[in-house]
Amino acid sequence: MAARKGASLQPPPEPSLPPKFTKIRAVLDEQVSPGGFVNVIGLVKDCQLPIPTSGTDYKCTLTLCDLSTEDGEQHGLKFVIFRPEASMPQVAAGDVVLVTSARVQRYQANPLSLITNRTTSVRVYAASKIPHPPQSAQIALAPGVAPDKYTPGPQEHAYVACLYHKIDKSLIPDEQQFQERAAQSLNVKSKFSLLKDVQEGGFYDLVVQVATDPYVGLDMTSLYVSDYTENPHFYPHAWQGLSDSTLGGGDPYGYGYASPSTPPSNKQWVGPYGKMTIQLTCFEPHATVIRDEVRAGQWIALRNVQVKYGRDGRYLEGFLRGESNDADPTRVNVHVLETHDPETVDPKLKEAIRRCRDYTREKNKQIKAVKAAHAVGLKRKASRSEEPGKDHLNARERRRLARAAAEQKEKQNLINEELRLNVNDRIICEAHNGAYSTVESILEPTVYETTVDGENAALVLPFTCAKYTARVRVVDFFPPALQDFACSRVPTEFDVLSDNEDDSDCPSSSSEDEAAAGANRIWEWRFALQLEDPEPPPTSTRKNGGKTGQRPRLWVMVDNIEAQCLTGLDATDLRADDRALAQLRERMFTLWGDLEEHKARAAARERSRGEPDEKQGKSRRPPRPPLDSSDAEDNGEDGNIGEVVSNKPFTCCIRQYGIRVKDQEGGAKWVRCFGLFGTKICT
Repeated sequence: MAARKGASLQPPPEPSLPPKFTKIRAVLDEQVSPGGFVNVIGLVKDCQLPIPTSGTDYKCTLTLCDLSTEDGEQHGLKFVIFRPEASMPQVAAGDVVLVTSARVQRYQANPLSLITNRTTSVRVYAASKIPHPPQSAQIALAPGVAPDKYTPGPQEHAYVACLYHKIDKSLIPDEQQFQERAAQSLNVKSKFSLLKDVQEGGFYDLVVQVATDPYVGLDMTSLYVSDYTENPHFYPHAWQGLSDSTLGGGDPYGYGYASPSTPPSNKQWVGPYGKMTIQLTCFEPHATVIRDEVRAGQWIALRNVQVKYGRDGRYLEGFLRGESNDADPTRVNVHVLETHDPETVDPKLKEAIRRCRDYTREKNKQIKAVKAAHAVGLKRKASRSEEPGKDHLNARERRRLARAAAEQKEKQNLINEELRLNVNDRIICEAHNGAYSTVESILEPTVYETTVDGENAALVLPFTCAKYTARVRVVDFFPPALQDFACSRVPTEFDVLSDNEDDSDCPSSSSEDEAAAGANRIWEWRFALQLEDPEPPPTSTRKNGGKTGQRPRLWVMVDNIEAQCLTGLDATDLRADDRALAQLRERMFTLWGDLEEHKARAAARERSRGEPDEKQGKSRRPPRPPLDSSDAEDNGEDGNIGEVVSNKPFTCCIRQYGIRVKDQEGGAKWVRCFGLFGTKICT
């Protein structure tokens, strides 16, 4: 009798998950394949309020959790609802949602999520009305709307009550936090843009098609993408290899006809022609994904693409870098989009595919018309020609096409060379026509051919006024300490003159002048950089019997104006202004990498091997770099630093000029000097 009484006091067993329902953990762990349909029951822990889409539906996103996700690191299962605004479910924090016939999807690189379809039902149990088990939760069930045809049964009602009162409520935010987050979801500014609307300096999210297979560099990839909208600031890609000079203003698609003797410039090109395609340069971690997964013709989603003018300053280009301010610096902002399932395709992708279809139709019509007109023109020329074998193009047209092809080839070679050398794109300079110069060629003396007493004579000039564009890397700098990159002087009345320059490196003043000037001293930049070629020139290799020898180097002076252009900073007392010093160090790190650290370690080793400071003299200043640079000059005590420094080459402008100095006999002579100009570190 007692045993039967004890048995009757045992609580009823907890209801289990109803049949045909799936645990949320099973979806997150990908035990369900994308494209399948599932039924789930979960608590609402987050809600992104409905927002309009490009169609008639609104979009709302709920985050659901259940007992299977209590001890995991997942934030919950995303449930995306596309419905008219009047049919959206009304939820609050902790409400239990019963979902039937939801499709499992994989959107970009995110975990699996759920999305509604025509047969999906969403039923909501109000958290404040759910009773304790074993009572039924039917009393908390909100009325359904038109799409929600599923009616939960007693087993679902019992499980909802058990789930709500058993789950850890710390997973659910309080009602105030829940409502604040929901309201904030409406304030997120979308960065999505069509390519026709992008502007210089902006960051955009894009849905685009890959126009050609990516070009793979050392730590970057380069490719062309399009969403089939036209931007007047894009490079005009010509059909069948025609140069942009043949594109007329009335031909935005770029379908000018090419001579049969002119081969296509790129047989792998599958994108549109004209000004519809933008070049995109991607760095890690995005470069690896593009190299391994992206091919011509695929549609991809890009996030946080920076748009700015390219190195030549003529056309807009895109740049995709790592998320420096993101909690996860390895986040990849490139995602290949699937186009096989119409129900899961993003509306933005559908619109882009529609534009692609319309473009293709128009392109085929134009190509057909151009070919027909070209055929008629050939027949007319043939009928008027007295010489059957005469070329269809006259000499002027052939020369024009040859020049255009040569210019296009030279530009492509420059792009390939920059990718091969891994040129630092954060350093830009003035655009100058002509080929790039090497340090070795810049250091070659200028010889003037003349006639003396009727005989030919070659005179070596001490200097020449010239400007060069070069790709170089920094291997040394002077003064050795960044704190000395700026020096001061007493202001004078001549400072108002635009051509007033001081010849000394850092003019000093007497103590009386300093006391009189006080805080009104003028600070100016004055430092020098030692540069070398990023790789040994061929002539240097031949001189060393095929072996790679010491690369030629030269010193360039950086005066106040050019240093302001280079760093974007005004000179100040760097020994008293720690913030300005930190800014300068950050800018110069972009220019020369870890060179400063290597110089500091080399100086420490030199001090440990040398004499004590008392014998050397603490006030002794380091030797200045030579005014004239040559490939035979001594590279200094830190000459081997350049071999171990890790920095990228960059493009800069160098000018050669001369100054008069006193010689040993008391006279004067001209000395060749080099200076940096027109170069800027992008911040």
